[in-house]
Amino acid sequence: MKFCPNCGEPVESDTRFCTHCGFDLEQATGAGSSAATSNAGAATTSAASQSEQPAAGEAQPDRVAQLQSLSKNYFKWFVDSLKRPNEEVAAQKYFGLVSMLISALLLTVAIVAAINRCIKQVAAAASNVVTVKGLSFSMDFKLFTLVVIGILFYVLIGFGASMLGDKNNAVNFFDYVNRFGHLTNVAIIFNLILIISVYTVTFNVDSPLTFFKQLGFTLMVTMVISLIWQVGYILSINNSIHTERFNKFYVIVLAMIVLSIAFYIFGRVEWENLALDFSSEFSRYTNGLGNLF
Repeated sequence: MKFCPNCGEPVESDTRFCTHCGFDLEQATGAGSSAATSNAGAATTSAASQSEQPAAGEAQPDRVAQLQSLSKNYFKWFVDSLKRPNEEVAAQKYFGLVSMLISALLLTVAIVAAINRCIKQVAAAASNVVTVKGLSFSMDFKLFTLVVIGILFYVLIGFGASMLGDKNNAVNFFDYVNRFGHLTNVAIIFNLILIISVYTVTFNVDSPLTFFKQLGFTLMVTMVISLIWQVGYILSINNSIHTERFNKFYVIVLAMIVLSIAFYIFGRVEWENLALDFSSEFSRYTNGLGNLF
């Protein structure tokens, strides 16, 4: 015994049509099955969507974990470079570029800090005659850009010299940058020392000897940083050439000459522009500078 879905009256189980209203019971059964199947499919889709939601939510923690892992690996690589600079270790291909960027930032901070400190001390010596503020952000960014260009000279010319000196041209750019970064990471420590030393320099007209002693230490740290970069530049070229096309000595000498010429031309081109930028920068904040002289 079953009931007609149309009129609700009881009918026999094997009857196709309702004896009261004539409704097609088999058609109703097929529609009910399709609806059930549709409902089941919708439920399955809904369940699948719900099961996918946690997976999408897990993507963010995975990225954070990946970033933490990269940070740990970089720190380990950095520490290894301080212990054994000339020993190559496996590293993610961007580690060398990260070190170059950190070096550029720290050098820029040191330069900007030195200029701002000089400005403040000149203003203090002039009492209220001169009113000068620190460098603007646009000037800071330009100095950072110049430092980055200088670092690119080291990297690109060194890589080009390595390619020239290797008979098989089997020098990978990222491997070279990692090698150069591994050799020069110690300069990052001296960059931090340089920043600290800049803040110890105090110009005092009553004690010029103290000023020159403090300035001498800052200049010494700067020379050490330059020396580290020069040695790293030479060794990175030497260690990148495995099958000599030309003698390594002459390749390195040529690379040093090209680097010197590049810095000379760059300095000649940018020096006047930089002087004009500084003049424009200070003219906005200087009041009554002529009275100082």
